Amino acid sequence: MRSSAMRLGEFLIFLGVFVLALQYIDWGAFAPIERADLVITGGVVLLICFVLALWSRSLLFDELIHVIALVVGAAVLGLIVSKSEVSTWVNVLGPERAEKTFSFDGAFDPTAATLTVTLDLHNGDATVQTWEQNSFQVVLKARARAWSLGEAQRLIESVTLQPQLSPTGISFRAPRQALGPFSSLETDVQLWLPRGRVYELNVSSLNGAISVQEINAATADLNTTNGRIKLNTLTAQNAQLQTANGSISGQLSASQATISTANGSIDLILGSVTGNYELSTFNGSIELDVPDDPSVGCAISAQSMTSRVRVQIPNFLFRDQERRRVAGQTNNLQTAPTKITITATTTNGSIEVR
Repeated sequence: MRSSAMRLGEFLIFLGVFVLALQYIDWGAFAPIERADLVITGGVVLLICFVLALWSRSLLFDELIHVIALVVGAAVLGLIVSKSEVSTWVNVLGPERAEKTFSFDGAFDPTAATLTVTLDLHNGDATVQTWEQNSFQVVLKARARAWSLGEAQRLIESVTLQPQLSPTGISFRAPRQALGPFSSLETDVQLWLPRGRVYELNVSSLNGAISVQEINAATADLNTTNGRIKLNTLTAQNAQLQTANGSISGQLSASQATISTANGSIDLILGSVTGNYELSTFNGSIELDVPDDPSVGCAISAQSMTSRVRVQIPNFLFRDQERRRVAGQTNNLQTAPTKITITATTTNGSIEVR
């Protein structure tokens, strides 16, 4: 029988993991289907722990299984309540926060053929969008966390948040200095750019989502480790979209595109331009909508290691058709003025092109 001290220790472990899950994990970076997958995975792990506990004959092994179950249960509970009012109650008990917003305005050289935008974030979301004005605006929203309000305010005042602005581009790199134990700094960037210009877009974040809206780019390199990538009409000559933990979705038109994620789905609407798309994910499904236009021809090669692959396009000629692998082309590929080539692979997930 467990002692009172052991029970108290287990309860504190559960409570600590639960608070940390709400405070420091950006659950909002995960799409609803990914959040559901995480809950299901947590349930499977708990079932495995239950079976191992029935099989075990070692007291030490029993306690190890019990601690693992507590940690997984606390993390799953944190995921479930992260968007509810309960999370605000935990914020009151957790680290103090201080916020500050910085705004910068300017204008580009009207004769510049291409404008550069470089954002290098550590913890924070990036939103890049266009508007009808000829000027640009950069809004930096910084949030510091510490175990006292005074320390959080000191941290946010001690860092320098200043983008590099020039007539031909914008560059911003979030601070990287160590802030001390249990302290952190998050910086969200919102960028409004003149519509109708051509950009070289380079956006990266370690922990944060990336959103791009109505951008025409010569090159678009979007990279995040923990966060989703969302596109609202991105047109690019060359597009590199990559995330380790998160989904990639939206509308994309590119001459050459490489799209990859390790844990997350890919859901894209492709535009009516000639392009070559290479898509891959390890844990997640791939769904693609191609133009319903007789002037567009498609060549498709898709393979999944575990699930079904379906191509639902009129006049598609299958060269290879199996449950987990499909290859072929539309019958107008050779004569169509617009040609789209798709190569899609996933390890754990389905693929559908329609």
